[in-house]
Amino acid sequence: MSLRPGKLLLLLLIPAVLYGALKGVMYYNAKRSVDDIVATAADHADVRYADISTDVRGAVTVSGISVQPLGSDEVVTIDAVRLASDDPLLFIRGFQWGDDQQTPPNALSFHVSGLSVPLATAFPDQPVAPAAEGAGLCSDGLSIDPQLLQRIGLSAMNMDLDGSYRIDETSRTLDLGMNVDLRDIQSIRLSATLNDVDTQSLAQGAAPSFSLGRFDIAVRVSPSFGRQALKACAIGTDQSVQAWSAVLAEQALQQFSASGLTLGDGLSKAVHDFYRDWGEFRIVAAPAKPIGLLSLVAMRPEQLVPALGLRLSLNDQPINDTAFTWQQPDAAGLAALFGTEEEVVEGKTADGRPRRIIVRRQYEPVQVADIASYVDHQVKIKPRGLPMREGLLKRIRNGEAEVEQTLHGGKYTAYVALAQIQSLQVLIQREVPPRK
Repeated sequence: MSLRPGKLLLLLLIPAVLYGALKGVMYYNAKRSVDDIVATAADHADVRYADISTDVRGAVTVSGISVQPLGSDEVVTIDAVRLASDDPLLFIRGFQWGDDQQTPPNALSFHVSGLSVPLATAFPDQPVAPAAEGAGLCSDGLSIDPQLLQRIGLSAMNMDLDGSYRIDETSRTLDLGMNVDLRDIQSIRLSATLNDVDTQSLAQGAAPSFSLGRFDIAVRVSPSFGRQALKACAIGTDQSVQAWSAVLAEQALQQFSASGLTLGDGLSKAVHDFYRDWGEFRIVAAPAKPIGLLSLVAMRPEQLVPALGLRLSLNDQPINDTAFTWQQPDAAGLAALFGTEEEVVEGKTADGRPRRIIVRRQYEPVQVADIASYVDHQVKIKPRGLPMREGLLKRIRNGEAEVEQTLHGGKYTAYVALAQIQSLQVLIQREVPPRK
């Protein structure tokens, strides 16, 4: 039996039509999501983009993006933002992860290329004009601020960044990765594998519970930038570039010590070498078997290095002397990282006897309609189809919640429309009843 030419042509057209339909659905959903973001930001910035492209294997790319804050002449530009997943249906269904019936995919990655931020926009609360000579630009340590960047000839921060995660429900592992490349200045590369991950609890927003399988972080400072920074520090002072290298290293060691970490001779020498030669400092933790994070608190400093299989290197040269002392937090303090915190308060009973009161702080769900009652409280707000916003609720104004968040040591404000809030959690303090 032979196929007629018309039927053969129809069979050939069906895959092409299905492919075109999938591309069309993906493009429609992507454009709708991007346009929703643009509309949400319209009260604060003029956001535009040039093009959206899709890949039926599971990727969407938005290119030619510009963001101009209202009332500002500065424009933030992005060459492209790419979102990819091993689940193509994610882009066909759309990005409404806030729905109870839909959870994030088992794997997701993003890539932001060509992000250019003018210094005035990157540091809105700091003066961009270079400091006067003799003002001691680095008197409080070396930091990437507008005065330093302008002094070495930069007018904008240009960067690329990407991140990814992958959940293996069979082995109950979670692989995480993040790379940030501040072009010609510094880069950070991080990857980790977490074991014993309860995916159902994570999907429901519960506090995480897992073990560390592997951790790898590398921080690289461009030697060219490092040398320019040292020269900028020396301008207007009576100290040489070499002297400033030693000064900055000592300041870094003092900051470590103030946070409870005192480095031994080997690590102290590595810090001095880093501030002289710059390059890459890397820490790798590869324990023989996954280790619970809370169990690390009970270990002495000399036990941490072998237990974690810790390896440190500077510019690919191993650091053999890794001795240090660490003023360890208690278990309650570390528990605060996972959504709960306990504090012991000393007091007295009515008849004058000593009394220990345990206070627990944890996030608890509350009614969204009561959000105005929690101004100046720490909150977690989940907008529909958008990431969780966690921080200090500053005010409710013009139908929006203003949440002050902390990022890389700085603060910024996120605006969430009240009508789009799906759930609300507030950090509540309660007294823990004594055990009987």
